[in-house]
Amino acid sequence: MAGRAVIVAGERVALTAPAREEFVGRWEVLGDPVDAMLLGSPAIAQARFVRTMPPATREQREALYEQHVARTVLCFDACAGGPDGRCVAEAHLCEITWPRASGELEVVVFARDDRRQGYGAETAALVCAYAFDGLGLNRISWRFPVSNSAAAAASERLARDHGARRVGVAREAEWVSGAHGDVAVWELLRRDFPPHPGTAELRTPPGEFQG
Repeated sequence: MAGRAVIVAGERVALTAPAREEFVGRWEVLGDPVDAMLLGSPAIAQARFVRTMPPATREQREALYEQHVARTVLCFDACAGGPDGRCVAEAHLCEITWPRASGELEVVVFARDDRRQGYGAETAALVCAYAFDGLGLNRISWRFPVSNSAAAAASERLARDHGARRVGVAREAEWVSGAHGDVAVWELLRRDFPPHPGTAELRTPPGEFQG
């Protein structure tokens, strides 16, 4: 992990671009079907155009990395303690569309012991900072099964510190633990997101960035 360039740095984690072999090799780490269903995030387990049940395969992770190279999905590693630290989480920014300037966020913290430690919330905040100030997006949304208490806690932290809002529930929208489960839907607007120290110098007035 040495020598990775930092995209945005936070207090506890730094966003970096993923290296191909490490990224693809996580198909086994992310292969737990229970975890995959709780995430409720198709791109975490497989490429978005492959709609299969978890667990993921190596081929699906390779396809997802190719989408990252093509910039149709933006993938990030979150390294604890800086770019030379261990990778604790992965994030994706998907479905970026113009001129709506919207995107969908997905975050997974790999180890169960690392969840509820603030890594997920900070990773999400850093991706939002990059998306708003570096890419010029206006709105970011994310979703997860309501039974995912760790994701709910991270989203509540984003609401408290960064202006996120829960905007609704998609009823029985995911297959979770053998049944159709409700999905919480959250969003964050650029105007509600306080300037982040890592990207504040990139921020432009609303409407100025043309994508």
